[in-house]
Amino acid sequence: MDEIVSTIESKQNEHALAVLFVDESHFSNQPYVQRGWQRAKAKRKVHQPKRRHSKTIFGALDLQSQRVYWKQAPKGNAGAFMAFLHQLHQNFPEKLLVLILDNCSIHQSKKVKAFVAKTAWLELEHLAPYSPEYNPIERFWRWLKSKIYGCKSYQTMAEVVSKIRKLIWHYNEGRLVTTIRFNFSAYATLL
Repeated sequence: MDEIVSTIESKQNEHALAVLFVDESHFSNQPYVQRGWQRAKAKRKVHQPKRRHSKTIFGALDLQSQRVYWKQAPKGNAGAFMAFLHQLHQNFPEKLLVLILDNCSIHQSKKVKAFVAKTAWLELEHLAPYSPEYNPIERFWRWLKSKIYGCKSYQTMAEVVSKIRKLIWHYNEGRLVTTIRFNFSAYATLL
């Protein structure tokens, strides 16, 4: 992480930066039972949809504004990831994007590496392997999944994506009923 901080500090003198933590998460219409209760010896059935469907949601957390940018894709592959990178560039057209992300295979594919090499507005900084605790968007995914799957099952992916859209909009607009207590002070050196 120290190397990433020093790289960002050196770039800040040359460019206007947008530092984003990026990751993807997978959502499905299958029930995601976290916990529950029932009377002793009573059997409860969790309703399941007839067909399992899933989507990959790419997300980027901007530490400066604490906004989340996202894009849905049928699958998490290099092409979908590059489409998300283009979307981020549209949100920050005048800035150099410094994306801090894990070592997932789609982030390091030949296609993505070639794209980054010929793109002047983008740099990727990879975290140490197997260290999701350094990526604050992982906490956001955990919070989002607890709100989406907390006590409901869905028949279609459209219902799941609609709920994701609403929750992220409410988070970005500061209109949540209860606040999320993310502590970003550990990342203050990156700002």
